[in-house]
Amino acid sequence: MNRLSMEPALATDMANASELAQAVGTADAAVHGGASQSDLAMAGFGAGVHLYLNQLLTLIYSKTTTLLAANMVLVSLLLSTRASTLLTLNFFYIGAVFFFALSAITSTTILFPRLHHHDSGGLIFWRAILLKGTAEDYHSSILALDKATVEEEYAKDNWHISRTIRYKDALLRGAISLFICGMGFAVFGVVVPLVFLTPHH
Repeated sequence: MNRLSMEPALATDMANASELAQAVGTADAAVHGGASQSDLAMAGFGAGVHLYLNQLLTLIYSKTTTLLAANMVLVSLLLSTRASTLLTLNFFYIGAVFFFALSAITSTTILFPRLHHHDSGGLIFWRAILLKGTAEDYHSSILALDKATVEEEYAKDNWHISRTIRYKDALLRGAISLFICGMGFAVFGVVVPLVFLTPHH
């Protein structure tokens, strides 16, 4: 009952906070004589997209590290299994090791840092920031920004991040496909011989 009674109150508080934020924005616009042409209505959109794209990139890295660990474990398991059970070096066994190893190499490529040639005039990407020479030069560049320029900077960096995501996502899909192939070959090259072809005493 207490939880049900708190939910409407929470919704009311959130609505009041939203109205307060809108009122503050309206008052600020009135004080400064209204929004100028450079004060875009979508100010903050670029930063939101930038955060979303970086979350996608982080998710790709997380999946990649998990896949890389799985590949390394399975390759080690295949090699140790053959050494301990003297499995025949057949086509499926070699194929399984090959696909897992290739998937691991592809995963490592995905984890390679983002090092494209970014616009030297940018103010967001770390390599572009260092091209400013000193912290004071970078700070001066920031002071010269208005809202339209900020959105332009975010738009350029968002475009570059999207290219990076497209590239790494394609590699991740390829690595997963190789992993699936390796699993199929491992079933026929290791599991089937161990279960059905190895003599039981």
